[in-house]
Amino acid sequence: MQNAAKKRFRLKYKNFAQTMNVEELFDPKDKKMPLLDEKTMDEFIKTSQIYSKYKDQPIICLGRSPKWFLNASLWSEGGINDYKFVAFSGYWHRPDYTEGMIKMERVAPTEKEELAYRRYLKRIKADPQTIVNEMEKTGKKTVITDYICSGKGACSFLDIMGRYAEDLGILEKFSKSIQIVGIGSMDYMEELNPYAESYSQPQVPMPKILQPYYKNIKQEFYNMDYNMFNEMLINQNTNECRSTYYPHTMWSVYQPDRFKTGLIKDTKKLKFMLEEAKGPKKVLSHFTPTMFDFRNLLNFRILDALSTRGLLKAVHKSKI
Repeated sequence: MQNAAKKRFRLKYKNFAQTMNVEELFDPKDKKMPLLDEKTMDEFIKTSQIYSKYKDQPIICLGRSPKWFLNASLWSEGGINDYKFVAFSGYWHRPDYTEGMIKMERVAPTEKEELAYRRYLKRIKADPQTIVNEMEKTGKKTVITDYICSGKGACSFLDIMGRYAEDLGILEKFSKSIQIVGIGSMDYMEELNPYAESYSQPQVPMPKILQPYYKNIKQEFYNMDYNMFNEMLINQNTNECRSTYYPHTMWSVYQPDRFKTGLIKDTKKLKFMLEEAKGPKKVLSHFTPTMFDFRNLLNFRILDALSTRGLLKAVHKSKI
C-alpha cells in the first residue's frame, strides 16, 4: 500500500466514530473504535505474541474470542504459521461448589445436534481422532485456546470432545494430546466480584468425562491489559465482526465452514435462522455496511501497527 493510501486509511480509522452510521453498528452504544491508543495497541500485540510460543504445534481457536490475537500472530514476524478456527458458542455447564462443574441437561445439545457437530469437527479435521493422530505422528499436542473467565464454555466444548473420543475408544489418548491456553483479565474478574478477598488464576474445569484424566491436560493462562481487554473482548462490535456465532441450536441447521457458499437450500432452515437472528444474540452475521467497514479498518489498523513497529511478515495470509 502506498504511503498516501496509508495516510488516508489512518485518518478514516481515527475519524470513523464521527462519520459512521451508528445505527448500523451491532451495539450503537459503543461506537469508539478499538486500539486507537498506541499503548493499548502495544498491549494487544504483546498478547498476540504469546502464541509464538506454540507456533510449531497445531492450534485450535475455540470460538471467536482469540481470533484477532491469533490473526495478529499469523501476520507477525516470528509468529504462528497457521491455526484452525472451530466455531463454538455458549455453554451448558455451571459451577458448583461441591461438585465442580454440573451439566445442565435441560439446555445441553440434543443427540441430533451433537451428531451434526461431530460431522462438522471431522470435516474440518478438528475431531479427537485427528488430534490423537497428530500427537502419535509428531509428538506435538494440540493447543486449544479460548478466553477464560469461568471456563464454562471451554468445559462444554471438552464435554463434546470427550464423549466423542470415548465413542472412538481413544479418550485417554485424547487427554494426552491436548493442552489449554487461556487468555483473559484478572482485573475484570475483580470487577465482577469486587468483594472477594482473593482471585485464583482462571482455568477450565474438566467436564465429568475428562475428570479422571485432568492431570494429562496442561493449562496455561495469560493475563492481559484491562483497557485492551475491554476493547477487544468486551466490546460487542469488535466481537461480532470476528467470526461466526454458532450456538448448539444451529448445529443441525447449517455448517459454518459452508454457510457462505449458498448450500442452504431448505427454506424452513433459512426461516428458522432468520427468526433466531431477531433475538438478543443474532445468529446470522451482522455485517451491515458499517460493520464491514469496522472489520476492514480494524484489519488495516492492526496490519499498519505491525508494519510501523517492524513486526509485519513480508508474506502473510488472512484468516478473516
